[in-house]
Amino acid sequence: MRSHLTRHVFRQIIYGALHSETLCWCNPRLCQPLPIRTCLPSAILHSRGIFGFARPSVREEKPPTFDPGSREMLELNHALIKHERPPSRLALANAFSAFVLDRHMRQRLSVDDSQIGLLLMTLRYLQDTRTAGETSLGLSVEDMVNTLQLLKVSKSKEPGELDVHIRLANSLYEEVDRLGEVAGDDRAEALNSLIKILALKRRPEEAQKLLEKHWQHDSSVIDPSQWKNVLVGFALVGNQDKMFDMIEMMEKQGVPFSSHVHQAVIAYYTKTSKDVEMTKTWYEIGMARGIEPTRRTDLLVLTLCIYNNELAWGEPILRLFLDTKLQKTPNDIKVSWKLILQWAVAKGKRFEEVDRLLDLLVQKSQEEGLNVRPDIDMINPLIKFAASQNDAYAAERYLGLGLKRGLKPDHKTRLLQFEYRIQSGDLDGARAAYDELKDKQYEMFDSIAPLDRLLVALCNRKPTRHAAIRELIEDLNQRNMRPGPDAVSALALVYLQNGDLQDLVDLLNVHAYRFSPKQRTSIRNVFVTYCLDPSVLTAKVWDAYNILRRTFSELDLQTRTQMMSAFFERGRSDMATHVFGHMRHLDMPEMRPTIDTYVVYFEGIGKAADLESLGLVYNMLKLDNTLEPDTKLYNSLMLAHLGCRDAQESLRIWDDIMHSREGPTCNSVLIALRACEMAPDGEKRARDIWSRLARLEIQITEEIYTAYVGALAGQSLFDECLELINKAEKEIGLGTVHNALPVSEQGAMSQWASEHYPLTWEEVKKLSKRKRQGNEYPYDGGMVYNINRDIRA
Repeated sequence: MRSHLTRHVFRQIIYGALHSETLCWCNPRLCQPLPIRTCLPSAILHSRGIFGFARPSVREEKPPTFDPGSREMLELNHALIKHERPPSRLALANAFSAFVLDRHMRQRLSVDDSQIGLLLMTLRYLQDTRTAGETSLGLSVEDMVNTLQLLKVSKSKEPGELDVHIRLANSLYEEVDRLGEVAGDDRAEALNSLIKILALKRRPEEAQKLLEKHWQHDSSVIDPSQWKNVLVGFALVGNQDKMFDMIEMMEKQGVPFSSHVHQAVIAYYTKTSKDVEMTKTWYEIGMARGIEPTRRTDLLVLTLCIYNNELAWGEPILRLFLDTKLQKTPNDIKVSWKLILQWAVAKGKRFEEVDRLLDLLVQKSQEEGLNVRPDIDMINPLIKFAASQNDAYAAERYLGLGLKRGLKPDHKTRLLQFEYRIQSGDLDGARAAYDELKDKQYEMFDSIAPLDRLLVALCNRKPTRHAAIRELIEDLNQRNMRPGPDAVSALALVYLQNGDLQDLVDLLNVHAYRFSPKQRTSIRNVFVTYCLDPSVLTAKVWDAYNILRRTFSELDLQTRTQMMSAFFERGRSDMATHVFGHMRHLDMPEMRPTIDTYVVYFEGIGKAADLESLGLVYNMLKLDNTLEPDTKLYNSLMLAHLGCRDAQESLRIWDDIMHSREGPTCNSVLIALRACEMAPDGEKRARDIWSRLARLEIQITEEIYTAYVGALAGQSLFDECLELINKAEKEIGLGTVHNALPVSEQGAMSQWASEHYPLTWEEVKKLSKRKRQGNEYPYDGGMVYNINRDIRA
């Protein structure tokens, strides 16, 4: 067969049609602005229009954005994977410092797991490449202490990633400790940070050992609150025995199990784990030890009772709290009113009863000469409780209760209103609450999560209101607030559906590279689902695929293969070939085509009957020295050439299979016999295969028998086919013979079958008929029955 590595291949290479720069997530040097189309019509390339006026300039794409220092650390990651030269030690140390300083200046904004992984990798590299006698890593003590401070407030979304947090914390402390007296007070701060990190990141045993060791050596360097942190750490891992041991150890060391330590344990069970039973247990443990619960402890317990329907257990605590913990001061009276009103709502009191109760409280205050007036802080908890019960109607009524009394909503009120309206699906109401927050210049949201929910809800609304989405995005950009992965995913889908490719590319360039691999997966899946949707226009799918492969170079081989198959199903073998070429040119071996990938391609290209593309990829296979072809791959090649009307080449590959170590499979025989239907010397080759099967005493299955009859029918051996059908144990092959015969002999076959096998033939005739496709032999356009004769490799 002539080589296809000629003009066609070189033309593809010159125009870059088969090459893809892999925008590796861990290689920011390759993260260049993305072209929307692979190629543009030639008319667009001119700078002036037909009348000489300049064409409007194309909007420049936003370049990929990275946090300070992230680019250099990502380059290091890429260099270590590719065994390339990394950035200099000075550049990496400066990048580490810049990243930490940026986070520290932004009020210690927490870092995610992937960023912590980059910091650990950079620190380890600086340690490993340190020359003999060199003590400094290029990082200041302040940098390392600030990094430990970041770790204290960073929460891992995946429990398995906590190990990375711990390793980074240990490495940082080791470096600070190496400096000895040079570190000064920072050394003690680093130690206390490490103990807290170990305790609250599920390593309380390690934290306890470190605490006891340094406490015995020099207790002045240890913050006594670390005993409380270790105790809470054992609560976090659910080890009550260790908690009791820890309390005994604390008392031996002169650190009593005080009301404030008791409060810390209760705070964990009420706010973090929300464990009612453990809250009850440790509240009563404190009481049994003679500890007087702090006011804060009682408030935490009572709030848990309100939200978990534990009113009967909490009733005595509430009564005691109101009688002994509060004074006759305006502030304390307001605290009591808040609890009484929440308790009434939790007990199921109707709105009117709550309103009347508030009147009674005001009246009693006036009678006592205190003249305490309700404020919005009393109404907000009622709104919050109603929202927690998914009762937006009740929340609105409590809001009205405050307005009726002249209590103007504050920032917390509007935030609650914003969230419960989103939760109830009232997007217009949520936007109105958001506008109030902006117009009144309230302090904005503590986190992006509520705005993310609004953005996702707006994107999912049908019909989509693009103006509302655009307005919200612009406001977020002005406030420098970054949407989360769910919001970016929803926005990406809206842009895809609306054809706003420029906005889509800008969105990904600004946000996609700052997410962790798991978060990027959720965005990537939006593209994959969109591309695999058969209802989407092929041109839109092609644009989406190109953006996907360039932005998410970590796209796995299986998904890329699905994309390729989807283009085959759309009848676009040219696009499927491009997808294969993109895989072939990837740098990462695990993402390059495997034998199974080639098999899927060759099966698809055979159905598409695209001989030119087949030759191109066949030559790629010949040049691929990483694969050892097997029978399955040869089978797919036979199918591909068969579909492209090259039965001779298909039979030549059959000969290769026969001489291979693995030998043919049942499917190999079926494909070879199908090739015999079309080959000029098909009769001879079919008889040779049949005699070889008999000589080797291979069991002849119904499929092989039918395929042999079809091979003879394709060679117009009508009489012999009828003889074989008569000899068969079952009435098989009627439809196959009819479809394989030339149109001139189909009538005779139909008449013979109706006379000799009337019942079976009637069943065949019930099948619908269609015209022979272009790659179906014989190529005479005859009518055939819809019999599934597909063969897989």
